[in-house]
Amino acid sequence: MEESVFAVPAADLWKLLTWKETGLIKGDSDVLNRIVHKGLFRNRSELEEDPSYKQIIPYAIISHKESFLLFQRTSGQTEKRLQNKLHLGVGGHVNPGRSTKPDAQFLIDELKREFHEEVRLSNDCSIEEIEFIGFINDESIPVSRVHIGLLYNIRVSNKDVYVNETDKMTAAWIEKQDLAEFYDGMETWTRIAFDCYIK
Repeated sequence: MEESVFAVPAADLWKLLTWKETGLIKGDSDVLNRIVHKGLFRNRSELEEDPSYKQIIPYAIISHKESFLLFQRTSGQTEKRLQNKLHLGVGGHVNPGRSTKPDAQFLIDELKREFHEEVRLSNDCSIEEIEFIGFINDESIPVSRVHIGLLYNIRVSNKDVYVNETDKMTAAWIEKQDLAEFYDGMETWTRIAFDCYIK
């Protein structure tokens, strides 16, 4: 059965947000809720090449104090356009759930689902806070033209965080002051998060 994903008509999105070709667009939960109410679920195959819709992607960096978890996608990554790239974000497409009317909390629930699919926490590690930062837009590459990121920061209580699917990615904690050393290998959304939020 084909995957159904959540998307918003681009025309509706840009009535609610100030368009920026590439970068972080500030927003709050009120704006996010208004955007979500314009959304709908469609087959992913219909949306992958259709820039008249923006697929909604909750995308969270994972931090502990001044350290950030940096991932590297491997050749086992399904999305070939992102293989071998470095990234700070976990997340993915929003799929239909029990809620027929998604809202900001539904997006956080979906983000948590993706988070726990991609990483696991030790028994003494927990999520302390999930903060919404803003919207990531990037029109510079094809994969990003049909997506918009919802940037969150998931703060955890310690560094006992482990990758679940080690055939698809690896990860290491990097101190904030050292992240710039990895900049050239970062995917565009991670560069935007670094430039506009972390740096």
